[in-house]
Amino acid sequence: NMGLRDARGSKVKGTDDHMQCLQKCLAGEQPPPTAVATAEVIGTPSNRVPARTQALFIKYDTDGTGSLSYAEVSSALCEEFPCMPTYAREHLPVGFKQYAGSNDELDLAGFMKMHAGFLFRNFDVDANGVLELSEAEAALAYFANGQPTKIALPRAPDGVHVPEKLTVSKQWFWEMYKAMM
Repeated sequence: NMGLRDARGSKVKGTDDHMQCLQKCLAGEQPPPTAVATAEVIGTPSNRVPARTQALFIKYDTDGTGSLSYAEVSSALCEEFPCMPTYAREHLPVGFKQYAGSNDELDLAGFMKMHAGFLFRNFDVDANGVLELSEAEAALAYFANGQPTKIALPRAPDGVHVPEKLTVSKQWFWEMYKAMM
């Protein structure tokens, strides 16, 4: 269930109004927020694989088999994120196994899901299961190849309370991943 969550993970009152505001922005009925990044998407709408995800898949496939072993993925991620939090590192085999095929390897679709889950854990520095705004902005900077990136939110409709501490749920992070990677 997508929507704004407060620090306790409760759905923020007025989230539906906020989502309607976002939809109006996307439809061009309100001035849009500042664009934070763009991504090229490869494939048909039912088979959307972000270009950067596909490039990482090819890069990590060191033996050229067209699939990724646990050794390839864990080695590449540990090299790319030498300071990854312990709980992200400990979850690597769990995430890999969750999305690996019967051959104990990841295809591109499985890698995309596993990689998004890993990145969420990697940027969730305090391991509370949501990304605070600063953590989400760090993840966006990674998506944008290191360029500082801010989360742009349209102005809230009248009467909608926006909490001081916004968080990004796993579902919102998945949507950001698909759009920006």
